[in-house]
Amino acid sequence: MSGDRFIVSRRPTAALLAAFACSLCAGPGRAQDIAEPPPRAAMLRPEADGAEPGAALESAGPSDAEDRCAGADVCYDLALRYVDGQLRNPAFPETDPRGYDSVRLRAYAGLVLDETGAPVAQRNAYVAPVVEIAPGDTFRLTFENALPRPQDMVLPGEDANGNPLRCTGEPEDHNEPSCANFNLTNMHTHGLWVSPQGNSDNVLLTVNPGIRFTYEYNIPDDHPAGTFWYHAHRHGSTAPQVSSGMAGILLIRGDRQPRLGATGWAAPGDLDVILPRPEGPAGAYDGTAGVRFPERTFLFQQIAYACRWTRAEVDALAAGGTPAADLPVVGAIKADANGWFCDEGDIGMVEPGPGNAFDQVGFGSWPRSGRHTAINGEIQKQQPGAVAGRVERWRLIHGGVRETIGLEIRKVEGTTAEDLRARLAEGTGGKSRDAMAETVEQVCSGAPLDLVRVATDGLTRPDIRTGPELLLQPAYREDVLVSFPSAGTYCIVDAATAPGSDINLNDNDTALLGFLEVAPADAPLAGDGGADQVMAMLERSIEARIEDPAAREAILADLAEGRLDAFVKHRDIADHEVSGQQTVGFTIQGPPFAFMIGRIAPTHVDNGAPFALVGAASYEATRFDRILPLGGVEEWTLTSFGGGGHPFHIHVNPFQIAEVLKYQPDAGCATGAAGARHCDIDPNDPATYVDVSGPDSDEPQYAGLKGAWKDTLFILPGHLVRLRTRYERYIGDFVLHCHILDHEDEGMMQNVRIAIPDGKGGFDRPMTEHAMH
Repeated sequence: MSGDRFIVSRRPTAALLAAFACSLCAGPGRAQDIAEPPPRAAMLRPEADGAEPGAALESAGPSDAEDRCAGADVCYDLALRYVDGQLRNPAFPETDPRGYDSVRLRAYAGLVLDETGAPVAQRNAYVAPVVEIAPGDTFRLTFENALPRPQDMVLPGEDANGNPLRCTGEPEDHNEPSCANFNLTNMHTHGLWVSPQGNSDNVLLTVNPGIRFTYEYNIPDDHPAGTFWYHAHRHGSTAPQVSSGMAGILLIRGDRQPRLGATGWAAPGDLDVILPRPEGPAGAYDGTAGVRFPERTFLFQQIAYACRWTRAEVDALAAGGTPAADLPVVGAIKADANGWFCDEGDIGMVEPGPGNAFDQVGFGSWPRSGRHTAINGEIQKQQPGAVAGRVERWRLIHGGVRETIGLEIRKVEGTTAEDLRARLAEGTGGKSRDAMAETVEQVCSGAPLDLVRVATDGLTRPDIRTGPELLLQPAYREDVLVSFPSAGTYCIVDAATAPGSDINLNDNDTALLGFLEVAPADAPLAGDGGADQVMAMLERSIEARIEDPAAREAILADLAEGRLDAFVKHRDIADHEVSGQQTVGFTIQGPPFAFMIGRIAPTHVDNGAPFALVGAASYEATRFDRILPLGGVEEWTLTSFGGGGHPFHIHVNPFQIAEVLKYQPDAGCATGAAGARHCDIDPNDPATYVDVSGPDSDEPQYAGLKGAWKDTLFILPGHLVRLRTRYERYIGDFVLHCHILDHEDEGMMQNVRIAIPDGKGGFDRPMTEHAMH
């Protein structure tokens, strides 16, 4: 993509916003055709590329943005506001008024331009526009919080005098869910290696309602290309806002060729080089016709809307003119044995509950809701454009809060795409997701396809992982290569997971996420037409796309061993580099429940707990839990002590997985249950611990992750996870936390500071004395 800069949208005009809102009222958006590039911010090419100066700016809207974006490669305007729309409810027929629920949710509204520079409406309101940038870009995001102030919010129910409840005051404990936080926000570019300070990726600031603020992200020239995302991250409102759909796709694209040195890869390249898109620059495929990799980018979301009021009641309350006597005494989520429901005329929202502000996003809420995980803001939609034998790149982003996704692709046997569409259109007769699980098991009955995994959390894997199992925890990203071995209909399935592997502990039903109709192959396929076809296409692409002959031969030799070392941006961390240690222990204690992080201390007891949690505490905004040295290299040891597993995420610097040791035998070992594993483990004897992160591991949660680089990892009880990381380039303050976002909002988070060492065993005093709050 040499010379190109993918852009940024401009601030919407009033007329455009009106047209945008009307387009949402008409119903769900159409599916994204794989032949088209994803909707992105408007194209603004530098004058050196031959574009007329200011042409894109004129078509984009207000002239003030031209001044704000002067000298920037990428400039983008985004407004946070309530947006009306519809979401499919698979419990009812499409023709039933209840088949589509009306919703009013917080959403990012940005102006998207088509390839001619003309404005188009976002295809779905609840997925923000795709942002595409390149290493070396300056990305400026002007963000406007257009939500009501907390004191202007009207809450479910009424007070003792019959007046509407309003959001007044703040909770004594900032880890307590409160209406006061619901409309306060900020922005996090998840996974980017950028500064956490000032107006860069700073999640310790707040953008209040009525405030317009410009973020500036300076993407370093050596930043990895990959799959990232952006989402709300203000403590106290992160879960309800992301559960409302406040998330978007952020792609960094690169065209750097790998450079071979005397002793290895002197400069790794970008995976994009050998995965060229059909819409890439002309001439990119000279020498090997047909070597191209169509892309699908899937953002998985759990949009946790619930109905409490009718649209008319919500509108009247928002207008502030309804007499108190006419206000409904409503507050509880409308629900029955099958889950949450909406009556005709209701409007689904994500708002504070009358007794528990997090009644829509807390523990157990998602399984109880009966809601379905969306792909790009749509429920169970057909994904068009697939052809057997064409190797596609799927960028998978778990942008949700309350679901573990066991992704599989299964062929439909004994029926057609038309029959499946008809069955889905009929709904499940008002029944729960269990009924949909029956449909999946009956219809999507083919063996799962092998998925060829080439990157995790946006970072190229050192080794290619091939298999049908792919677990996505909240905030995970996976780049997989997919080839359909034959024509037909294929289901995108969220397969049942073991209870211990699921963030909801007991929510392990199979669900249908979407489906594809695959056309016959263009030409005979290699091997099994699946993974064999993928590897054959990779080999052809390397032969055609790698310019240096010596590098080409080395990459082909690595590929024969299932490796991609030439495209791994971060160097392995060797034992001798490690200069310090950190430990992290997650726990939930109570009731009343407290969500805490502490440290791990070794102990030796007889109850199967060889480690103790020490210093556990909930988040405190003014406390820095860890001060780390710039230039340091440390090994982190993590485990979970209570409340199931927790996805660990740390900002700024990614980490390499050194090993994952299972230190407790399966629960079934004590009873002699069939299938119990690792029964020879003695928790008090480290020599018996089993590394379950290797390529042959029987633990799907961690199999094949040894040596991989990530920024988020699920930490299971009974396991010791060892990670290594470098504190490179950036100083400043940021956080680590559990990415079950209601856990983070309620205190499962710590402040982290990277500071400059003073050479005397401490840190620069002005830095450590600076107060962020």
